[in-house]
Amino acid sequence: MDDLSRIAVLADDEILPEPSKTLTALLRYRPGRIVAVIDRATAGRDAATVAGFPGELGIPVVPDVPAALAAHRPDAVLLADEPVGAALAPYWREQVRLALEAGVHVVNGMHFLISADPDLAAVARRTGAVVHDLRKAPEDKYFTPFDADGRPVVHLRAHRPGSRTVLAVGTDCSSGKMTTMLELERALRDGGTDAAFLATGQVGMMISGGGVAVDGLLADFLNSTVEDAVFRATEAHDVVLVEGQGALNHPRYSAVTLGLLHGTRPDAMVLCHDLRRTALGLLPQVALPSLRRAIEINEEAARWADPEGAPKVVGLSVVTAGLGDDEARAALRRLTGETGLPATDVLRYGVGELLPAVRAGLVGSAT
Repeated sequence: MDDLSRIAVLADDEILPEPSKTLTALLRYRPGRIVAVIDRATAGRDAATVAGFPGELGIPVVPDVPAALAAHRPDAVLLADEPVGAALAPYWREQVRLALEAGVHVVNGMHFLISADPDLAAVARRTGAVVHDLRKAPEDKYFTPFDADGRPVVHLRAHRPGSRTVLAVGTDCSSGKMTTMLELERALRDGGTDAAFLATGQVGMMISGGGVAVDGLLADFLNSTVEDAVFRATEAHDVVLVEGQGALNHPRYSAVTLGLLHGTRPDAMVLCHDLRRTALGLLPQVALPSLRRAIEINEEAARWADPEGAPKVVGLSVVTAGLGDDEARAALRRLTGETGLPATDVLRYGVGELLPAVRAGLVGSAT
């Protein structure tokens, strides 16, 4: 997937009134690979302007897949849909079919697997188009013989001495975990540290070109698959920044979050929080814990698997959108006072406050 360089993003009905997380992330971190965005309602405008970015990116919005194919010659159509369920809407299905009929690859992050749909899969086979179903379970690994290398069981392998593994955790879904890790990766690399972002969700995989979608794994193999991915990353890089998913206090997604925490076995955690929220985004009847309580929850859960060497939360990544500069800075100071931890809004003020804690204990090099 990482070799795809001319991507048309299918985002129909996913831009207004608020752009999808997938589209926003791709425009922010991989604009050089996007040749067009597809949306009937905003066709003819610049994608960045429609999505609320401060300036234009020169990425046009076109009405449909045929228009993207004719004017921009994409090598892939990427689906920026984020349904809670697994269905593919009829219009989107038709657009996917048109892409496959043209021999154009399709990148799909939904639970709906295009490769498992007999009709769409047959079109792909006929034209040679490749379907990248990012949430497709690695069943070949599940059924590896138990005497073979890479069998899907937890090994509790120690990470490379001197390396540093950091996991993003959160008080809710969509609280900035992926963004925090990507911004830390960029800052560490700019400062000369060999850092790598490890994607654990479909959007992060679309940005980085690799990783594993943990919510597409069978529960029995989640921890071990994450453990293997993190172990391999620490062999190759000095700092591994693992994208977090969900929240331990979220009734819908806590299982994925816990498996990711125990599979990663991080050296440190960064807690992500959106100041605009007092309750869970998808379950407004469930109040968010205080940041102190959220820290306790994550550190205690880490101790269940590693009583002696469990990681600590070492910093706070806080979304301050909607606050003026003075209010935002005051809120960050208040949270630091309450928790004793450095706090920043990584998009607004950068990750400088977090870097000393993230680098702490870093020794040696993977090269």
